[in-house]
Amino acid sequence: MTARRAHNPRMDDAPIRVRCACGWETAGTEDDVVAATSEHGELVHNMRATRDEILAMALPAASQESAQRRTG
Repeated sequence: MTARRAHNPRMDDAPIRVRCACGWETAGTEDDVVAATSEHGELVHNMRATRDEILAMALPAASQESAQRRTG
């Protein structure tokens, strides 16, 4: 059984970002990012990830941008 988080419309609409180790990245709503990341993983890396696995890699879009500025 998979734990599901409670639906929070504000959180679901907040932009998130995922960056792959290969350099590909995407940002947008939760649903858009999950769909794009899933498609990228299957087409480019022949890998499948669950929605929960993809969301575990995701960061708020603003947080990842500021992290890149700190390390870049």
